[in-house]
Amino acid sequence: MRQSLEKGKEFVKTNRFRTILKRIGYFCIGFIGLLLIFFIGLRVYFIQNKTKIVTEINQKINKNISGKVSIGDVGYKFLIGFPNFTVVLNKVEVQDSLYSIHKRSVLTAEEIEVRLNVFALIHKKVDIEKIVLIDTKIDLFKDKNGVSNSNIFRAKPKTKEPKSKTETEINEVAFKNVIFISQNLQRNKLFHFEVASLKSKINYTNDGWETDLFLDVFAKSMAFNTIKGSFIKDKRVKGKLAVQYSTEKNRIDVVTDALGIGDDDFDIKASFILDKEHPMMNININTQILWLNAARLLDPHLFKILNHFNITKPLLASCSIKGDMNAEGDPEIIVDAQIKNNELIFPDGSVTDCNFIGKYTNNFKNGLGYNDSNSAVIIKNFSGNYEGIPVVIPTAAINNLEKPIATGNLHSKFDVEKLGNVFGDDFIKFSSGTANVDLKFNVDIVALRISKPRFTGKVDIENANMNYRPKNLIFQTDILLDFTDEALLIKNIKYQRGKNIAYLDGRIDNFLNLYYNDPEKMVAVLNLNSPFMDVKKLMGVLTYNEKKGDVKKVTTKANAKKRMDLVQKCQVVLNLNLKKMVYSNLTAKNAKIIISVNNRHFYIKQGSIETCGGKITFTSQLIPQGDLFGVNTNVNIATVDIPQFLTSFNNFGIKSFQPRNINGKLSAKIDMNAQITAEGDFVEESGRGNLQYEIKNGSLIDFKPIIKIGKFAFPNRDVKHIVFNDLSGRLNMSGNFVNIDYFKVSSNVLNFDVEGMYSFKKGTNLGLTIPLRNPEDDFKIKDIKEREAKRYKGIVLHLLVVDGKDGEMKIKMGSLPDKNTK
Repeated sequence: MRQSLEKGKEFVKTNRFRTILKRIGYFCIGFIGLLLIFFIGLRVYFIQNKTKIVTEINQKINKNISGKVSIGDVGYKFLIGFPNFTVVLNKVEVQDSLYSIHKRSVLTAEEIEVRLNVFALIHKKVDIEKIVLIDTKIDLFKDKNGVSNSNIFRAKPKTKEPKSKTETEINEVAFKNVIFISQNLQRNKLFHFEVASLKSKINYTNDGWETDLFLDVFAKSMAFNTIKGSFIKDKRVKGKLAVQYSTEKNRIDVVTDALGIGDDDFDIKASFILDKEHPMMNININTQILWLNAARLLDPHLFKILNHFNITKPLLASCSIKGDMNAEGDPEIIVDAQIKNNELIFPDGSVTDCNFIGKYTNNFKNGLGYNDSNSAVIIKNFSGNYEGIPVVIPTAAINNLEKPIATGNLHSKFDVEKLGNVFGDDFIKFSSGTANVDLKFNVDIVALRISKPRFTGKVDIENANMNYRPKNLIFQTDILLDFTDEALLIKNIKYQRGKNIAYLDGRIDNFLNLYYNDPEKMVAVLNLNSPFMDVKKLMGVLTYNEKKGDVKKVTTKANAKKRMDLVQKCQVVLNLNLKKMVYSNLTAKNAKIIISVNNRHFYIKQGSIETCGGKITFTSQLIPQGDLFGVNTNVNIATVDIPQFLTSFNNFGIKSFQPRNINGKLSAKIDMNAQITAEGDFVEESGRGNLQYEIKNGSLIDFKPIIKIGKFAFPNRDVKHIVFNDLSGRLNMSGNFVNIDYFKVSSNVLNFDVEGMYSFKKGTNLGLTIPLRNPEDDFKIKDIKEREAKRYKGIVLHLLVVDGKDGEMKIKMGSLPDKNTK
């Protein structure tokens, strides 16, 4: 090796090496000189033949064009495109024969490089090897009347000559800063691309040609329907396309891998049939892409829909676009997507662990056109987790995107405590139980919100421990919700709290439609059957309203709060059927009460109970007044036992006698206003109203007020047991005061008349008129007129009953002022 290097060094120093080096230098200089002479010759040739070359270029162009071509100037670029000869056409404009109508040039170019074959030039022929369009606008246009500027190519004459002798072949095409526009006002289509660069070297075959097309394009518009907007608007498209044209099939096929559109790559296979009347396209696209990235590539009206949803991880998607490029409206578009282990976000929440196969088509039913009304989104094998609740939808579809209707089947089985994630623990808190959901749904979608939903199927909840927080209601129950076409049926609810036991069922007509659209009109008709019920405790539940001071930090989600508000706005009609009930000291049976509840307003439309040996019927209205309720009530009392009735109502606060001191059957009509607490207790001094009463078979036993009068006026009569005839009268109540209208008591021991004011506290002032005549024999007279005629014969005693000590009454001589005196 060392010896070889030494020999090489010695050879470089020899004259022989110097001679070889000189010859190589002379050859290079000579070759460069020849090239200079060659290009100088081409330059001279161009100058001498410029007119002829321009003429031949124009002839070649005009040979195939029907219209007008104007070229501002022709120049020559030295060494560009070597070894070819490059001619530069400046200020080129191409107009079709109808330019005077539409005023749109097909092509305007600042510069077009035309590279000519040198050897053809030597033989005085012009063959174009390459065309480069620089700062060019290609504008294809059709107006609303169908007038087009793109009919510029003449029909090729039929010939049997070989293709090479009849056609000019351009081997390479390139674009630099080219604007391409294709606008069809008649079909509402607009394609607008700004081409930064495009390179294509064409290889001609026996059946056409093929090329690899390198492009860098900015898409301003790709609108198949300008009314709806553009696909891939303002997106960059960059990559390589393998393009092949078949003369026999008159078709262009395009294949590309990883074509960049925006921030994502797409694999595309496409074919275009170049029929003049019905050019057909068939484009198939495959990609892995984020949901919102895909949505941004679509036209605005689709993006407006899809933008309300999101799928957080990339999904596999394929798209097929087929149709007539001259046809009005959209082509057929089919999109298929596979979503695996993803998260679906929608306006009311999100679904995690989401899997499904989705399909979009704008040709749901053949023959109805490619439009929104014939579009559908089809979902298969949907599964996911919504707020901890597993959801399975085997099939679902959203048909007619103009007036969307969603249909499908929904199944789920879960622990009901997870419903707290949906409603919020501030609304309903479940601590145990399971739920099975099996529903079919048919739902209108307005502005991407559920409207007029129609569900059929069942929601079956078993062994649920439930705390209904707005009413502080805690119980364990089974619940069956049965959705039919007409109503929501509520079944199998059992409520037990202490001794109170209730079985609840009911229905809500047109439930889901009203729930979403007009909850104030929603009426829940509930039937409550109970073997025993403490009505005051039930009222406490119904009227319960959480005070501000009791409200804990709110953790309920906004959507759950909305659901709470909707439920609380609805009207409830509660049909009570109680075998036994108590209200304070009142015990009754066979209670049948219809209660209507609306926004904490209570209306008792029909109420009846059997108690105290008789029957009480009533209607009432309870109106919220702060923490209290105003009560307007009408009561009919039929033949109740007086001692039992007075005991049930704590003798109405009267201390001067006890219920055992008076017997008989009471019938009465009461029209009264009062206030009660949320627990059902009457507020003192709040009563206002009128009472009409009738007592039959009455008697007074050890009645203290009468005994006191007897000691004073009738010391020789037994006043401890007084039997009196039927008695009727009228009272007017105002707070603590009872205004007693004039009434007469006729008995076997004494007769007396009563009128004046009685007070439950202070202010009693009753006037008594007592004939001293012994009525024992008069009491036996059956003729009322005859009996009344003898009533006041003899001495008549006038007494006053006023307040005494410790709630007792005091009797003194005197009389009330005459009502007729002023």
